[in-house]
Amino acid sequence: MGHERELALLRRQLLRYAMLRLRNRHHAEDAVQDALLAALEGIGSFSGRSSLRTWVGGILKHKIADRLRASAREEPIGIEPDLPGSDPEERYARQRFCEAVEAGLDRLPGRAARVFMLREVLGLAPAEVSRELAISLPNCWVTLHRVKARLRELVPDEI
Repeated sequence: MGHERELALLRRQLLRYAMLRLRNRHHAEDAVQDALLAALEGIGSFSGRSSLRTWVGGILKHKIADRLRASAREEPIGIEPDLPGSDPEERYARQRFCEAVEAGLDRLPGRAARVFMLREVLGLAPAEVSRELAISLPNCWVTLHRVKARLRELVPDEI
């Protein structure tokens, strides 16, 4: 099977992954399209040391990180609750919690909020976060610790 066909078959899995990270279908589709285009353009550099899926997944992670960074500069990134099938009370409580976390993040310095979003929402490893934001790994860990402590103060326990 040619790489183009294999990439086409991976699209659904990539889109599902992007949706989990970005919580916005339009942004997820754009990120997947960008990743697939980059993969097609760079297929000559694919060495085969990993599976094509792993290689394209890595490209997609960077495209998602790019979108999150761009969104952080332009507008606040929303944390949207996504609990299909849950009861209305549970959805409402989750929505209130997400709104409280968003409000807490808005009260933090921009870099601290970006560290949290890249690590906890996007799921990047701390080493990746430190590279993306050009900070040291110890600084990344300290920032994450401080953000989480501050959010615990800002997010009411009853939510």
